[in-house]
Amino acid sequence: MTEPAPRDGSPGRAGHRAGLDSPRVLRVLAVVFTATASGALALVVLDLVIGRPAAGDLFITALNTLAAFVLWRRVLEKTRA
Repeated sequence: MTEPAPRDGSPGRAGHRAGLDSPRVLRVLAVVFTATASGALALVVLDLVIGRPAAGDLFITALNTLAAFVLWRRVLEKTRA
């Protein structure tokens, strides 16, 4: 029985992770996380207005803000390079 030939990296095909480093994908992800951070911040304000504890929503807001910050920074690095 013969083994299948190993796949070589054809120049016409991108690897699986090639799309994650493109500026367009990073920009879309940065916009999505910025929008979710804004929505989560609106939930924190709503929680404070109605008198609910805002700890969970505040945590999610912080995580989304951190992700958006890192992604926008990577977008800027890719566009400068």
